[in-house]
Amino acid sequence: MSAKYAMILAYNGTDFCGWQIQKGTGIHENRKPSIEGTVTEAIRQLCGESSTVVSSGRTDAGVHASSQVAHFSLKAERPGAHFADGLNAILPETIRVREIRRVPDSFSARRSVQKQYSYYFQQGAAPLPHLRKQTFWNRYPLDAAVMNEAVQTLVGEHDFLGFCGAGAQVSSTVRTLHEASVKRIPIPEPGCFAPESFSLVRIRLRGTGFLKQMVRNVAGTLRQIGEGRRPVADMASILASQDRKTAGPTAPPEGLWLDRVWYEESEEIAFLNQA
Repeated sequence: MSAKYAMILAYNGTDFCGWQIQKGTGIHENRKPSIEGTVTEAIRQLCGESSTVVSSGRTDAGVHASSQVAHFSLKAERPGAHFADGLNAILPETIRVREIRRVPDSFSARRSVQKQYSYYFQQGAAPLPHLRKQTFWNRYPLDAAVMNEAVQTLVGEHDFLGFCGAGAQVSSTVRTLHEASVKRIPIPEPGCFAPESFSLVRIRLRGTGFLKQMVRNVAGTLRQIGEGRRPVADMASILASQDRKTAGPTAPPEGLWLDRVWYEESEEIAFLNQA
């Protein structure tokens, strides 16, 4: 009897071409592997069978996740106690299975889902090396309060075509954001003469769906607003224009994290909503 599993994954996307398997990312190709392909191969090695791994959404090259959710099926059920440990022993250290459990056959990682993305700008006199590949250092000061005011314009149902990357293959660019915020978070630096000078400016968006590069395009626009190069009113103007050229540049991928995924509550998958 076949068995379906859901797992919560955390990964650093620096060394990967993104979630999705791409042509030319085989072992003999001089290109970065995908998260999907790496996880699929670990399952094959551990379980002795090939399986399709389906995620809640595809993260781009260089983008990270702390709570990506994915599902896959096997021909037979496996003991759950050490399943995650077995996969982690095979996977590179940049990918970890946080938890894995059996789920109903009706479960899909992509259905009835809400996702939360966070983008992190690093602030300080110079970039901190240990955060170099997990955040994007911005040379100029950002006004988080003004950025937070601007991002509230995006809450609700809107046509986000003005923030959509080129080449997106979707039937509609209308999406709903339930929450949006920008917050400054201090970075603790023991022994530093001026610890308050180091901080992260976090942009956080929660919604039922996101377009190609939507979060990074919003972050790039908010960056210009936070630096005082654009007015707050531009956010509404970009929505109304439905023209990508009116928005700011796409922010680099290293600052973007998929950090939470929610599903319609049920006893069988409640663990996914607690990540």
